[in-house]
Amino acid sequence: MNIKLAFKILFVFALASASAFAAPKERFFAYRSFQAEFAAMKDFANIGVNTVCIMPSNTTNSLGEPYCQYPAFWRFKKGYDWKALDRQFDDVLKANPNAQFICILDINSPQWLMRKMSFGHTFDSDSFSMLSNSIVCPYWLSETTIFFEDYISHLEEKFGDKIKAYMIACGHTDEWLDYDLGVASPCKINAWKKWLKKKGKKEIDVPPLSRLYNASFENFLRDPRTEGDCVDYTWFINESVVDAMIHFAKIARKRLPEGKQIGSFFGYVHRKALDGHLDYERVFADENFDFFVSPGDYRTRKMGQGSGFMCANGTRNRFGKGWLHEIDHRTHTFNHQLSEYVRIVNVANWENQEESTAGHKREFALATIGHSSLWCFDMWGGVFKTPETLANVRRGREIWERFRADDSKTAAQIAVFVDPQSLAYTNQMCKLGQLNMYFPISDNLTAIGAPHEVFSFGDIGHVDLSAYKFVIFPQSYFIDAKRREALEKHVLKDGRTVLSIYAPGIIDGEKLDPANVEKFSGFPFASKGVCEKDMGGWKSVYIHSPSAATPEVLRKLAKDAGVHFYCDEFVPVQANEKLVSVHVKDGGKKKISLPQKYSKITELFTGAKAAENASEFEYEFASPDTALFLLEK
Repeated sequence: MNIKLAFKILFVFALASASAFAAPKERFFAYRSFQAEFAAMKDFANIGVNTVCIMPSNTTNSLGEPYCQYPAFWRFKKGYDWKALDRQFDDVLKANPNAQFICILDINSPQWLMRKMSFGHTFDSDSFSMLSNSIVCPYWLSETTIFFEDYISHLEEKFGDKIKAYMIACGHTDEWLDYDLGVASPCKINAWKKWLKKKGKKEIDVPPLSRLYNASFENFLRDPRTEGDCVDYTWFINESVVDAMIHFAKIARKRLPEGKQIGSFFGYVHRKALDGHLDYERVFADENFDFFVSPGDYRTRKMGQGSGFMCANGTRNRFGKGWLHEIDHRTHTFNHQLSEYVRIVNVANWENQEESTAGHKREFALATIGHSSLWCFDMWGGVFKTPETLANVRRGREIWERFRADDSKTAAQIAVFVDPQSLAYTNQMCKLGQLNMYFPISDNLTAIGAPHEVFSFGDIGHVDLSAYKFVIFPQSYFIDAKRREALEKHVLKDGRTVLSIYAPGIIDGEKLDPANVEKFSGFPFASKGVCEKDMGGWKSVYIHSPSAATPEVLRKLAKDAGVHFYCDEFVPVQANEKLVSVHVKDGGKKKISLPQKYSKITELFTGAKAAENASEFEYEFASPDTALFLLEK
């Protein structure tokens, strides 16, 4: 090969790589509410937030109340009340003439479409509750596509200069969640058989619910020898959701001018097998999407807990996608009264101004350190009601703006690998399936004094893992020869400590065999306690029950692996190369340890100098509190 040709090949490869893993586009700091909260929009405009997210809607929420306070505008086939739609944008612009928009395109079935489809399409009509039945129904897809095309065309013609991004929303709570639990209509049965044919598999019937809701191994895991159809059906559902997302994103991309972003709620790693989110890696890789969105982690919202994104953050970074962190946490002033008859109960609230302030600072720090967009979700109003809360939002926005274009690398030395391919083998109706194994590990990791990053198993071989000393596989039940080879080449080496939970590698692609667990971990399946073994070049730790992986156990394993801890107390820490945040429930003087000496350390919310020429320092925290430190060399 001559030198010119070699350079040409390298150049083309570089361009392809840059395209595939390009840096995320413009990041947003926005305001959102289900309600027409014009006073709050003005308040946010006064503190410099002019991006407003609205969701015109023709449907009701999970409580049966209208999502939108304005009349429905998709009234029939090609029948649109555009005036009702336009008024939603016009009213925001009256409150804030400088407003720009993120528009959530809710394409769920309106009442008239559900009624029109109810004859002959038994389960296909309600995309909110029966998503995978609707999206594979030709009639639903055709009618919704026509509406979607007309909807975007109208918005671009009328408000195109004001709309910065669109989000495509469908399914339960508009988050592309499929809640039909495997139920299949005639259309879905037909689509299933087409899917099998496309995959080169024998056309068979949909597995009955009696088999979908049970599994052969501890009623949790499926043996591919006897339950391969259940695994295939799970993937069929998840792939169908992503097919629909990509279908609508392609349409939007063709009709939108260059630079306008497309996003969606998606990629939740805490979901169950049949919920429709397992195929998130394929949609993360799709060229038509620019960013994805989720609320903050629901399980770790209280004071002293670590919060976090609900995605595999390392995976979305691998594909160069943006993330938008929805701060929908209920402050002490949150409006619980949704309507005259409906009141929101049993939700975790921050109980006073001090908790609301510390909580919002924690979320702003997470988004800033994690290079994420965000919106302050006023949900049903009252969330950002007090002057103290608004002042806190103003400061959070100023800090976020300062670092909005920064892409400093994460400082995490702990990696957690979620595994959607393994989750396809699980029975979500089992208690273990509902637990998902990832939950207790994730919950406990958030507050051990060191940050962690979440990847997908599919990232192995595509991301740099050299900085990670402690690696955790909470749910990798499926490890075939190809996966084992990738693990040995990229993970099981360099003196790393590798923790696996419950049944690592029990499924080798051909069969389920408990003996496989010992082949991977060095310990028989269901061995008790915290089992550790030197595997020659790496250390294996096996814990059968995830509840045994307590914060104390995880902290000791990480420390023994050489992970740097920013605080000796059990507190949440987020960190990249420039910024470190520490959140506490109980304040007082706490020692912060840094991986190296810095010439200047500043706490950004207060502007106070924390230390100079130091690799460790003490800081006085309130109760509760969140501090965000800027590290300057």
